[in-house]
Amino acid sequence: MPLDAHSGFAELKATGKLPSPSGVALAIIELCRQEDATVEQIAHAVSADPALSGRIIKFANAATHGPRRPVVSIADAIRMVGVSTVRQVVLGFSLLGQYRTGACKAFDYNRYWSRSLAMAIAAQMLCMRVRSVAPDEAFTCGLLATVGTLALATLYPDEFGQLLIEHSRTAGVALARLEQQRFATDHTELSAALMEDWHLPRLFVSAAFHHELLEDASLPEGSREYTVCGLLNLAAQLADFCVARDQKRKALIPDLILAAARIGLDEAGLAMLSDELVPRWNEWGRILEVTTEEVPSFEQIAEEKEQPAPALDLVPPSPGRPFQPLSILVVDDDRSILMVLEHLLRGLGHRVTAAQDGKAALAKAVSLRPQIIISDWIMPGLDGVTLCKALRETEEGQQMYFIILSALEQDDQLIEAFESGVDDYLTKPFTPRVLAARLRAGQRVIRLQEEARRDSEHMRRFAAELAVANRRLQQAALTDPLTGLPNRRYAMERLEQEWSASSRSHRPVSYILIDVDQFKQVNDKHGQEVGDLVLRQMAALLRKEARAEDVICRVDGEEFVVIATDTAVSAAMQLADRLRSAVGRARFSSGSVSVALTVSLGIAERVPGMQRIDELIRAAEGALEEAKRAGCNRAAAARPPAAAA
Repeated sequence: MPLDAHSGFAELKATGKLPSPSGVALAIIELCRQEDATVEQIAHAVSADPALSGRIIKFANAATHGPRRPVVSIADAIRMVGVSTVRQVVLGFSLLGQYRTGACKAFDYNRYWSRSLAMAIAAQMLCMRVRSVAPDEAFTCGLLATVGTLALATLYPDEFGQLLIEHSRTAGVALARLEQQRFATDHTELSAALMEDWHLPRLFVSAAFHHELLEDASLPEGSREYTVCGLLNLAAQLADFCVARDQKRKALIPDLILAAARIGLDEAGLAMLSDELVPRWNEWGRILEVTTEEVPSFEQIAEEKEQPAPALDLVPPSPGRPFQPLSILVVDDDRSILMVLEHLLRGLGHRVTAAQDGKAALAKAVSLRPQIIISDWIMPGLDGVTLCKALRETEEGQQMYFIILSALEQDDQLIEAFESGVDDYLTKPFTPRVLAARLRAGQRVIRLQEEARRDSEHMRRFAAELAVANRRLQQAALTDPLTGLPNRRYAMERLEQEWSASSRSHRPVSYILIDVDQFKQVNDKHGQEVGDLVLRQMAALLRKEARAEDVICRVDGEEFVVIATDTAVSAAMQLADRLRSAVGRARFSSGSVSVALTVSLGIAERVPGMQRIDELIRAAEGALEEAKRAGCNRAAAARPPAAAA
């Protein structure tokens, strides 16, 4: 399809009515094409149009990525975005400035430029993610990709206006087909021809011509041309999403997801791109004085609940079974059958989404996750059985109830369908009663699946709660309930661990036994409640004064222990003396009662010759008794076995 050889374009161009940039813009474009033209010469030419100058500077600042000093001169703007990009941007901005209004009354000029602007920004943002062409050049490609529509409105204002009205009343007929019938050309051909006439890159010309019907393009999949075409197709759908009426946007999401998947963009990336596009679109609308609007976030629109159609009660529900509406995806390339299915299912009160081919159905199924899919078997591209196989390979698709439609009912076909994962089979033509019966069968299976999922979820939740309860019980079994310190059981288990580590690495470990002096007098004089409070305060003080690596436990009424790892007896004595001094300085109070206390400490280090843990504990107990006999409020270290002998 050599666009420059389009037989009617020369005649159309000769009329002088085709959209054309202004004289200043033409001079700038021609100057940019000269290899010896300097930036200063181009800047001088741009400055002849103040409005264009301001837009070029704003474009350069908007295209700047990352923190940079704002551009204030035309020359700096040209250097930043490049001469080639300036030539293209001047072309687009010049057309926008000249064709804001026109003679075609049925053509919405503002909506056209608003959509073109959104398409330009979307193309630019997509090229930042998928490096196929320069993002700033993609901006111009998106801005001018549908300029053929503007050309038809300019060339044939009355006839094109009538055609637009006719198209709005004709469902399912492509605008390009009506244009070909009326004008022997269409807006895609004219867009490509104009872009080639303005010497835009051939890659952009091809993308403008093919992007609306990408499936019909004979471009090799994976090629650069196919990628740019796919980018422009997604940019066009994002633009439609921006300018659509609020209640229409949700219906565009499945096709958006499919177009995004074609270029390797997942749903989360698409949502992020859409949410970033809208504020930039609004900002550019203010810069170029094009009307835009606020659009809710992609997630908000995707989660909007559809209003169920009023039930026609064609088939009553089974006795004793309350009616529950289902989410159903219907797929058929025959528009009449699709309309019948939609009418019957909505009449039964179900929520229905439609798709006219297998690829669109796959995207909608992944996005919307319907409970039931009713699909025709024979369809171009992706047929019903292949669609079922593809869905069964996904976790969500395994839960969907799949009904296949076919005009034939042969054994071999049935076997193939069921082996592919199909759940039920419906022969064309079908009656409303048979359709409703199939749905009730599907609903029973769905109900059982949901009950199984709930039971499974209940078991998982129960197991998680049981694990938490076990951990809490284990923690409670190792914790002293009064002070919150680890208890004797924990102390013995931890001491065994440190004993084993000391045996392997020959690291020192010391055991400090602490006893509160004359504590019985506190209970006898002030009562057990005060005594308990004093013990809690004592525990908090010991924990505060000890080192971070020390393990402090309460092992008996007024007895505490400290397991000091990597600590020889000399360092343990210093630690014990610090704890003793801190207790001696403190006052332990409860209401009006204030008590001064002291502690005695016995220290023992594991020394060569000790074979069992109880030897270390007995050594510390002996040292504590020695400290008590010496008058309390002191620390004593166990003597090595040789010295004791």
